[in-house]
Amino acid sequence: MFVFKSCSIKFSSPNPTGAFRSGEILSGELRLELLKEIKIQKILMTVKGKAKVIWTISRSKNTRVFQGKEVLYRVEAAVLQNTGSWYDEPTLQPGVHVYPFRCQPPTGNFPSTFEGKHGRIVYSVVFEIHRQDHIKTIDSDFKFERLVNVAVPELLMPQSETKRRSLSCFCCTVSGDIYLDVFVEKKGFIPGETINITAEVGNGTSKNIVLIATLSKIVTYYTVGKADKKACPKELGYVTGQPIQPNTSAFECELAVPIPEDLNISLGNCEVLEVEYSLVVNLFVKGCPAMKVVFPIVIGNCRQQPELPEANC
Repeated sequence: MFVFKSCSIKFSSPNPTGAFRSGEILSGELRLELLKEIKIQKILMTVKGKAKVIWTISRSKNTRVFQGKEVLYRVEAAVLQNTGSWYDEPTLQPGVHVYPFRCQPPTGNFPSTFEGKHGRIVYSVVFEIHRQDHIKTIDSDFKFERLVNVAVPELLMPQSETKRRSLSCFCCTVSGDIYLDVFVEKKGFIPGETINITAEVGNGTSKNIVLIATLSKIVTYYTVGKADKKACPKELGYVTGQPIQPNTSAFECELAVPIPEDLNISLGNCEVLEVEYSLVVNLFVKGCPAMKVVFPIVIGNCRQQPELPEANC
């Protein structure tokens, strides 16, 4: 006959996202529903965080496997502990039994929970229910959220770049001078915001040219020691400006690139996994290579203004 009708873990996060953050107590309830009377010696819990990546490369008949793993932390604690003999163990009657738990994970600069094509960063809690002749294991993942503040000076600074090119008929179907002067309001954003771009374009050719801004994401997976890596780029969206007529100088163009609401935050504090974003501004001339400007973008999840010191009266 089965002993446990159901087992579940419910977390109690202090945050609206349901995630836990560095320095916060991991708390919740372990719920057991029993079908018959049993004795339990102890209930132990293990809280752990780890990152793991794996990918393969196949050539001819050979397949090579690449792996990387990082143990972030591991903490053990007792939810129920019986120090006496087996005969002194508490007897649990059929029905529902609820055990609150609290544990303090290590405080540190740990990466946020992440799920990717070739790897993941996962935080979990595992309960071991010890009986005289059996150990039952119950586990569940929980979400960890690292705060990335985009209201710091280095992420509020504007970004700009200017590029010029002379096109000739020897390598292209058009000739003339083009230039691109791009300005981006800042470097740090949060999901749901819009990246505002201001550009000045000069078109000295005989063809229309077009400005396109693209938000890109690249997830890079590493083996231990970063000896090998696999980069997975992805375009998240783009905006196209209006065509710029031939022989036009100092044409002003404004583009607004929306940031998806469900983006992962930038991730650079893990040994085997990295998440980066960039804004790519391309000036396209038909028959010629595009002129490209790339700006690094940091995606955060909070905007906390620094506290100003109190004035002395």
